[in-house]
Amino acid sequence: MMIRTARTARLAAVCMLAAWGSPVTAAAAALATYEAQYEVEYKGRRVGESELSMSFDSAADRYVFESRTEARGIARLLRPKPAIERSEFVVHDGMIRPLEFRFEDGSRKGEDNVDIAFDWNENKAAVTSEDGVAEFALTPGVLDRASLQAALMRDLSRERDPGPYVLVDEDALKTYRYSVGERRAVETGAGRFDAVAVEQVREGSSRTTLLWLAPKLDYLPVRIEQYRDGELHMSMTLESYSGLEKGSGPFSDEKGP
Repeated sequence: MMIRTARTARLAAVCMLAAWGSPVTAAAAALATYEAQYEVEYKGRRVGESELSMSFDSAADRYVFESRTEARGIARLLRPKPAIERSEFVVHDGMIRPLEFRFEDGSRKGEDNVDIAFDWNENKAAVTSEDGVAEFALTPGVLDRASLQAALMRDLSRERDPGPYVLVDEDALKTYRYSVGERRAVETGAGRFDAVAVEQVREGSSRTTLLWLAPKLDYLPVRIEQYRDGELHMSMTLESYSGLEKGSGPFSDEKGP
């Protein structure tokens, strides 16, 4: 069975964390930067690796999230290059504000590549894909796939009910809803972590994503499971990480109003 690496990279994007508070400056230390490596499985078979990173670009005064997913085995015939997802964003007036988003699908022709430019002066987003350019109206709180996860983590860290969140995707505005579930130990290649389960569902989709988030690692996902009609199709499990320590990141002390 061949994996669709574009979908894998989108799944990887749910691992992003973000900063909170006033507009971002180089002095703002609210965001825990990190690198994390995951093993990717499709129906129980290892099909690739994914690396996620969060950094702060002091020259541009913004945060950058990037995921790189490389297929292995037969899947590499379809997606010979890494699938890359990159999001740049700031925190403005206490809200997460995406600026640029790009997805490269890893194929030779790049049929599923997507670019999104956010113009908050005109309150519109321009989405460029193989189908051309589409524009969507922006309202405060609208996100992209990566900054959506930042909003989720912010709400959880402040002990608020997460979502619903609206994001700009390649063909429409989409709404995601979340529910918080059980808490238990999760075994990974990087160790055993106490983690809380958070279920993600997109309106109108048959897929459900279950995120296992470790408070010890500033709520970095230690395992991600994607289900279709109740059957586990794809998973990502943490193999190693750097840059995260207990109490070092944005969710350690801040509870917010």
